[in-house]
Amino acid sequence: MYIYITRICMVCTIFAVAFAEIPSYIKICNRNDPEINKCVLNSIDQLRSKLVTGIPELEVPAIEPLVLKQVRLLRGPQAARLDVNLTNIQIFGPSTFKIRDFKIDPKDVFLTFKVGFQKLDFKGKYQINAQILLLNLVGEGGLTGTFFDYECDCLLKSHKIIKNNNTYVNFEKMKFDIKINKAIINLDNLFGGDPILGPASNEVLNANSNFLVDEIKPILEESLSDLFTNIANKITGTFTYDELFPGN
Repeated sequence: MYIYITRICMVCTIFAVAFAEIPSYIKICNRNDPEINKCVLNSIDQLRSKLVTGIPELEVPAIEPLVLKQVRLLRGPQAARLDVNLTNIQIFGPSTFKIRDFKIDPKDVFLTFKVGFQKLDFKGKYQINAQILLLNLVGEGGLTGTFFDYECDCLLKSHKIIKNNNTYVNFEKMKFDIKINKAIINLDNLFGGDPILGPASNEVLNANSNFLVDEIKPILEESLSDLFTNIANKITGTFTYDELFPGN
């Protein structure tokens, strides 16, 4: 009896997936539409509010906040040492992305575009032991900050796969090239919370924030790439190529 019920459940699940309707929040774009770039951009913008909290029925995770569990920065000789351990970094603002210079090849589903963020706020915990100029920064505590005028050049390639006689699109890992115009960082409790050394040290740190930005950049690129590639594949893995990009 148990095996019989289990088989019925499996059959029901297969039929539910096979006949799943595309939800209203996913805008369909005809692959022969001369304005397909604009159509896909509108589709992405229509998804924005859903992406903030996630789409459970498609197993799409929330993009607010983006969490980096650990960032370890270690480099340089003793005279210019950088040893920073950042943990539980939460980044707020990924859902405010602005896309420009968007182009899609609907046949091969190849996309190029730029993504910009006016600002990304972040918070977390830090441990630091660094020598920046003549200042030796030592401490641990809370970290807050903001990246301003953050922009990425993006490339998203795909290949088509056949499942159950249907064609699906599977994206390769998105390629990011990030540029950060400015960063403001504040480390609480430097030198045990000293009211003079702490603020002065943060000023020096922000004047030389490129030290941290250069080290964090590849980790941010990796995390954002994983996040948005996963979201794209959750959608294209649920619905066929012809459903998302019909040719009629």
